[in-house]
Parts: sequence; structure tokens; C-alpha cells
Amino acid sequence: MSGKLSDDASSAPAPDPRFTEIPLNQPAATQVGAERIADAMSDAPEAPTKKLRTRYLVAIYLAQLTLYVAFIVPIAFSLAVRVAQVAPDNQNSVLALAVGLPGLFVVLGTPLVGVLSDRTRSRFGRRRPWLLFGSLLGLVGSSAIALTDGIAGLVIGWCIAYTGYGVVSSMLNTHLGDSLPALQRGRVMGILGAITQIAPILGITVAGGFVANPIGLFLLPAGIAFVGGLLFTLVMRDPQFTGERPPLRLAKVFQGFYFNPRRYPNLAWVWISKAFVFLAISMSGLYGVYLLTSRLELTPAQVGALLAAIGIPGVVTGILGAVGAGFLSDKLKTRKPFLVFSAIVLGASMIVTGTATSIPQYVIGGLILSLAIGCYGAVDQALALDVLPRDTDENGRFLAIIGIGSTLPQAIGPFIAGAVLALGAGNYTVVYFAGAAIAVLGALFIIPITAGRRADLATHSIQVMD
Repeated sequence: MSGKLSDDASSAPAPDPRFTEIPLNQPAATQVGAERIADAMSDAPEAPTKKLRTRYLVAIYLAQLTLYVAFIVPIAFSLAVRVAQVAPDNQNSVLALAVGLPGLFVVLGTPLVGVLSDRTRSRFGRRRPWLLFGSLLGLVGSSAIALTDGIAGLVIGWCIAYTGYGVVSSMLNTHLGDSLPALQRGRVMGILGAITQIAPILGITVAGGFVANPIGLFLLPAGIAFVGGLLFTLVMRDPQFTGERPPLRLAKVFQGFYFNPRRYPNLAWVWISKAFVFLAISMSGLYGVYLLTSRLELTPAQVGALLAAIGIPGVVTGILGAVGAGFLSDKLKTRKPFLVFSAIVLGASMIVTGTATSIPQYVIGGLILSLAIGCYGAVDQALALDVLPRDTDENGRFLAIIGIGSTLPQAIGPFIAGAVLALGAGNYTVVYFAGAAIAVLGALFIIPITAGRRADLATHSIQVMD
């Protein structure tokens, strides 16, 4: 590629990775949770050195646990149940709208919240007001879902709640970047990563007992999340920031999401392949509840029990896939074969699930999905680092752009799944087969990537060497 090609957004400020990797479904949450924390800590303007006390960390863990119960469980289970209660004749299209529309709000609005929090000069700190505001939004929106009997109220309520939970997630990760010292990062990241995987399982277990009670289904987890967030704000060390307020240039912020794909083709292929894989992941989980209730004739309570029961084996399978793929990719000094393999396995899992005629087959499909996501998540981030441009020290901006490659497809995925289902005359198998084809395309788009060997340069960034 010619060095004369310019990247028009190169002068734009980097969109913060803390505010772009917001998980929009349970599989995504298990992959990106720890990665967002790592990004937040690596971008701290001054590295914190004071060790956080155990009681303080427990408050953070509690806030994360309660947040992810209210954040992810509705997408994995509760929202489908509530939509079927409110709009039984249009449940497929309404669910796609209810899941997809809030995702667009989060993708577009979360970077703005990050910029505004950096500019906040409240005597209560920069992050605490926004964390409390997000917790309140989550409670208000979830209350609307529990109390409404209309489609509009349900969709608007989840838009409000999901936006609020996205704000809380961003502020928790940002606060870790502000305050967590290097010597505690590994242990804390590991615990928080485990929490992002365990919380949805606990939440679905509880929610399964309230399928006929909207108050318990939505208001109870939202109230618990609000209390968890409130308790943390009471002990949170977030001093008032008295430095110079940076200028607010929103056009520059969003301009930073653009890069020239002709100048950085490897980065472009990574983005495209990631987008297709996450689009497939988004489609894999949308109609799972309805497939189980319609084809396998399970009750919503039985669906909740089944999803909770396969949650722990799924986590174990995902961890084994991640550890195995990460170890082998480092040992063999290659990334692409593992990404291609995991994307194809993802497609295979959707075929197994989409054709399921028994509970064992559905469980097998779910475990294969967990294996694929574990393998992909372990190697995907490493390849992203491998292809970071060597001619510019803008790693934060490029990592944020790559992050959009996962969040944006998850936001539009429900709409695509809904359209495919409509074209397929309501046959859920068609959606799963379409997702499988998209996953295979994601695998094919990995092949053109030509990543070089990584090296630590004089800067603190990891860049590609020829």
C-alpha cells in the first residue's frame, strides 16, 4: 500500500475502548468483560499505585455481580418471556425490536457518556454521578417493563434500562482504570471475568421462578442491581477533579472511529471478520427461548431451569477452549487457523441447535457454541494486537474501532434475525442456518489477513514488524 494514502481521521481523538466494548448478549459478555477492564486500566492517564483494600474490592465485585444479573439475563431469557406475555401474536418481531433498538442506543450513546464523565467536575467526583444515574435509569426502565402491558412501553422501558446498565458498566470499568494498581490487576480481572460468566447463570436460576410474575422477573433483579450500585457509590473513592475541562468536540470524537481500509488492510479484514462472527453470535441466542417452548414444548419455567443447568458446563467448556486455543496459538506462533476453526465450529453449533428435536441435542449445540466462543475470544484479541499499524502510535483509537466490530453487529443482529425469520415463514431453523452461513463467511474473511510478528517498540504499544 502506498504511504501517500492518508487516514483522514488520524488527527481525531481516540474513542475510548472502555466505552465501545459493551456486551449485548450473554456470550459476548463472557468474552469482552475482562478485556474492557484491561483496556480501561491501560488507558489510565496516571498509573495508580495505592493498593485497594479487600472490602473495597468486595464492593466492586458485588456491584459487578448485581449489574450483570439485571444486564444480561433479560436478553438471554426474561425479555423473551415478557414479550410472549405482552405480544403473543407478534412475539418474534417484537423481540427483535426490543433487543436490537437498545443496542443501537448503547453503541451510539456510550462514547458520549464517556466524554461527558471525563468533563464532569462535580464535588461527588467524575464517575460516581454517572454510575448512580445509570443505576437509576436501569431501575426506572425495568419497572416500566414489569408494569406495562403494551409493546411500546416494553420496548421503551428496555431502551431506558439497557442504556442505564451500559452507563454503569462503563463507569465501573473506568473507575478501575482510575484506581486499580498493576500489582492487583491480574487477580481482580480474573475474579471480575468469572463474575461476568456466573452472574447470568444465577440470574436465570432466580428468574425461572418468576415467569408468571413480571414484578419478580424484572423489578427484583433491577432493584438488586440498583442496591449494588448504590452501595458502591457510598464507598467509592472518586475525588473531585479540578483539572482543566477538555473542549467538547463531538464531531471529532466520532470521527475517530474512521480509518482508511486501503492503508490498513489487515485491520480492515480483522474488523470485517469480527463483525460477521459477532453477527452470527447475536443471531444464535435471540430465539432460543421460543425454539424450546414451541418445538420442544417446554414451559418458560422449564426453559429457565434448562438454561441455568447448562450454564456451568458451558462456562467450563468455554474456559477449556480459551485456554487450549491460547496455549496452542502461542506455541505454534499462529492465530489465523484457530480463528477460522472457531468460526466454523460456531456455524456448526448453530446447525446443531437449529435442527434440535430433543433436549440433549440442544444442550450439545450450546456446549459447542461455548467452545467456539472460548477459542475465538482467546485468539481474537491477540490477532487484533498483531495487526495494529506500525506507522502511528494510536493503539487506543484502533482498538476502539475494532471494538465497534463486535458491538455494532450485535446491535443490528436482532433486526437481521427478525427479517430472516419473517422470510422463512416463522421457521427458527432458517435463522440458525443463516447465522451459520454468516459465521462461515467470518471464517473466510480471516484468510486474507497477513499478520507479522509482534514486537515491543520504544513506545508502550504493541505494533507489527515486517
